[in-house]
Amino acid sequence: MSVFRAVNSGLHREGLDWFFAVVSTTGLGWFPTLVPFLFLVRKETRHYTLPLVLTVIVSGIILADGVKSLIQRDRPSNLPGAYVQEQVFHSSFPSGHTTTSFGFAMMLTLLAWNSRYRWIIASASFAWALLVGLSRIYRGVHWPTDVIGGACFGVAGACLVSLCLPKLGRHREDN
Repeated sequence: MSVFRAVNSGLHREGLDWFFAVVSTTGLGWFPTLVPFLFLVRKETRHYTLPLVLTVIVSGIILADGVKSLIQRDRPSNLPGAYVQEQVFHSSFPSGHTTTSFGFAMMLTLLAWNSRYRWIIASASFAWALLVGLSRIYRGVHWPTDVIGGACFGVAGACLVSLCLPKLGRHREDN
């Protein structure tokens, strides 16, 4: 509860509300669903599309929504004392936004691992995923453990997709 309050109330600044609203929006919905299709533009990155789309489906829909249906947990937004910026009433664990963003970040990292840009891609994608997770606590709709669980499910989802697509690295760029 103290970590939740430190982020939700302690970090609260009116100027950050819009920032975390935008970051939160990128974690679920249009962003992780449409961005993989941008990789179709360049021949060198076309092979990123299928693994990223599958990762969004496996991590965000199958894992996150599947676990949410099994674990009924109240959201902090349903309890008194939270600074709430979204009204969400269904189960809290795991954070779907965090699951999807960490799955996406992990798959981008796996896809780019043999490229010269691997550290930039890994750092940027995981920084974004961390901000998405933080935004869910900041906005008052998830507990820190929901975000930690979502990060674990997202990474697991990407690894599962990677194991199921054995030719994932076939087109990777050399160092």
